Amino acid sequence: MLDPHLKVSGAVLDSRKPMGERLKAALNAGLFYAGWYPKQWLPFGSGVPASVPSKLAKHLRYASKTSKRLARRLFHAMAVNGPKLEREQVLLGRFVEIGAELFAIVATCSRAASIAKTAADAERDEVMQLADYFCASAKLRIERNFDGLSNNTDRQGYKLAQTVLKNPVKPLEDGIVRD
Repeated sequence: MLDPHLKVSGAVLDSRKPMGERLKAALNAGLFYAGWYPKQWLPFGSGVPASVPSKLAKHLRYASKTSKRLARRLFHAMAVNGPKLEREQVLLGRFVEIGAELFAIVATCSRAASIAKTAADAERDEVMQLADYFCASAKLRIERNFDGLSNNTDRQGYKLAQTVLKNPVKPLEDGIVRD
């Protein structure tokens, strides 16, 4: 997910590069994002083929709209965290989970639409029901992960882990079998 962004803005953040090269990279990144970012707010590109059943089409539209939302949120995280983003593993994990769920929705809808073309009515209905349920469940997982991007205990957990590593909590060690 980050590769295209790192290619565009990586040189800007690389403190080992000369300032002139970094400024040129900043200008190029600014030009790129001036065109890229507004597109992430526009509803274009979410067309669903007419041959896709309506029960699946709504999930594909959701995936298209949500992938743009994911791109915006990832961009905002890059802007806030800068090069330190790569150390925010829990945060990055949420982004990856959202992307994986979106892929699963699209793959499920694609497969279900393919099966629906040749299946008997009863089988088609069952496949549509399964795909609809899976996509509805995936949407819930996606929304939980989006919520977790800003509402989480990541910093608190990190501080606690650092404290525990420095000063092990003796009562928690009682009963642990050691090699």
